[in-house]
Amino acid sequence: MSNMDEEAAWRQHFPTYHFEDRDIALEEYRSTSKTLEAEERLFLNAANISIVIGAAFGSLALGKLKEVTSALSPQVPEQGTLTIIILVAMVAGVLFLRHFANRQKAIVFAARKVIVLRRMLGMSYGRLQLVLPNWRIEGADEPFAIRLFPGWSTYVAFPCYAIAGISSVVVFFVSAVLLDALVTEAALNGTLYALPLAVSVAAGWFIYQCWLYRKSLLDTHERTSFLVARGVARFLRLSIDERAEYVIYRANLATHELHRLGVNLSRLKSMAVQIEDKEYFSHGGWSVRGLARMILSILHLGPRSGGSTITQQLVRTLFIYDQHKLIRRKIVEILLAIWVSSVISKERQLEMYLAAVRFEYGAFGVVAACKYFFGDIKKEISNPEAFFLIERLSNVRSRLLGPKVLQTLRRAVSDGVLSEEDIVEIVDLYRQMVKRKVIQDDSNSELSMLEEAWPTAQPSHPADAKKPRG
Repeated sequence: MSNMDEEAAWRQHFPTYHFEDRDIALEEYRSTSKTLEAEERLFLNAANISIVIGAAFGSLALGKLKEVTSALSPQVPEQGTLTIIILVAMVAGVLFLRHFANRQKAIVFAARKVIVLRRMLGMSYGRLQLVLPNWRIEGADEPFAIRLFPGWSTYVAFPCYAIAGISSVVVFFVSAVLLDALVTEAALNGTLYALPLAVSVAAGWFIYQCWLYRKSLLDTHERTSFLVARGVARFLRLSIDERAEYVIYRANLATHELHRLGVNLSRLKSMAVQIEDKEYFSHGGWSVRGLARMILSILHLGPRSGGSTITQQLVRTLFIYDQHKLIRRKIVEILLAIWVSSVISKERQLEMYLAAVRFEYGAFGVVAACKYFFGDIKKEISNPEAFFLIERLSNVRSRLLGPKVLQTLRRAVSDGVLSEEDIVEIVDLYRQMVKRKVIQDDSNSELSMLEEAWPTAQPSHPADAKKPRG
């Protein structure tokens, strides 16, 4: 990608910059506002017309049912006519629901465009909900506040209830007659069997229509798996950020910032996979082995391990507020990780991970981590620096844990990821960080463990050596 292309992509992700020629933006704003108004009017009119047509069709189908079947009986058997009426009611219900889903999408996209243009023109009602509600277009400060499906108790769901209800009522009465005839032919008590079956068919059809309507209003990155994860989180009373599109949008902004700054992530990506999740490119967001390690750790039957994959760590950082409820959090983590793996590529997940996760207290993302540990942004991160940063990811305390670092170093050397020269630089990095008090090692015992394990990493100058303990 050329610099110009990258700049264009960057601009697309920051639609709040100001136009030099505001007249163009104003004209676009007026046009979009008119489109939004027209779409809302069309939605309401279509809802009214559809309800009237549906009610009329239902009344006609039920009131004239015997006459219709009798009139067509010479050419079409009665059961065939009833089946056709049921199919017509079902197809009509699906078509009407899809129409309303498309109209709702047009309304939401127009509303989001209005908000973007409003920000481009320098207009903002503020982030705090003091005067106007920030989840409606009247006061929204960011476009993703306007959701495609705001809830089952909102006006968006009412056409679904009306159309699905009318269609299901028609299906119920017609299927009751049809099933009664079929059961009677089978020499069974028609009333006893037909009514429960008709109720089941109608109820199932109503639920299916509602689900079809909801599925039609999934946003760009929303999937059924996300709805399941959100539902489980609510059931478990675990607080998560349910604004899927906004969260992913912000994560994408962070990755674009890395590219804009020219930070080379190749070594960091390789080191993250090597240290944090070797099976990263082969699993679907969660690992059976990792889960087993976590269970053994909880039961004190194995070494301490969170067992989280890179994707799980990413969704924990982006979506989960409550970090203390371990078991409940892990369940939701796995569900969210499965969803993220289905909508975001592995490479993009890695970039989001490095751009967002916590490296140290107050240092989220590799840019902040470089500033914190190295004093400035590093565009080219060496192997030793990559190892140091990734090792800090899993260290929840600002301490040097010698045995853990030593184990990770030996594994990296045996896998051919690090050389002896890299080890010398890594130990020197830890030495510098301890000296600067960025990492805590009060007695220098942890640092001594690393130096003793690799004699070549001993300080070359006496002044750099640790002072003997008295």
